Amino acid sequence: MSMTRLRALFALVAAAALLSSCLTIEENYTFKKDGSGTMEYVIDLSAFADLMKSMEGLSDGKSSTDGMGEMDMKEESARLKAIKGISKVKVKEEKDGFVQRLSFRFADINALNEALNVLMPDSTGQQQGFFNWEGNTLVRHTNRFAEELGGDMASGEEGDSTDVSGILKTMQYKFSYTFAEDIGEVGIAEGVLREDPSARQVKLSTDWSVIMKDPQALDMRIAVKK
Repeated sequence: MSMTRLRALFALVAAAALLSSCLTIEENYTFKKDGSGTMEYVIDLSAFADLMKSMEGLSDGKSSTDGMGEMDMKEESARLKAIKGISKVKVKEEKDGFVQRLSFRFADINALNEALNVLMPDSTGQQQGFFNWEGNTLVRHTNRFAEELGGDMASGEEGDSTDVSGILKTMQYKFSYTFAEDIGEVGIAEGVLREDPSARQVKLSTDWSVIMKDPQALDMRIAVKK
């Protein structure tokens, strides 16, 4: 390999170290009147894809792309199929495997919570009740999954606290909730942004700099006008 190509490869590796934190996670839910619904869980590392392809072109023909790597959800999808009340489990890959969409149907909140414990476990090993209904209000309780993931991603980066904060801000967390009835009051944490595409849907988003300051930033309350 020529010195020019070697320097270019080193530059791409350095850029990869920064872009490796470009992560978006999405949770998209629909809830029917009977308590059943669907969930789509998305892991998006596509910001990393083009850079990895460029590195592949400078690595003497050896592929350096591995898509999701340790974040691959195929094993989790197999476990979801064994949960009572979970059906129609599918994994769809996009952008050369750098985006995975895992979707399923749930019969009730209990089945949904069991599935989410498979997708988003934390180091405590405890089963988390992510959702429950308080009358006509859907309440979400967060475990330490997102906080620990943010800590793992940031700990691999060198630099001062300003650098780490910038990296955490590139990591996005998004939610979408769609109901069979109109939405009423929505309670969210500071630093979480809200959009209302329709009377029955709300979209929420934040980044990991918010999550690391407030691990309960993903908790929320959504009232439905039943």
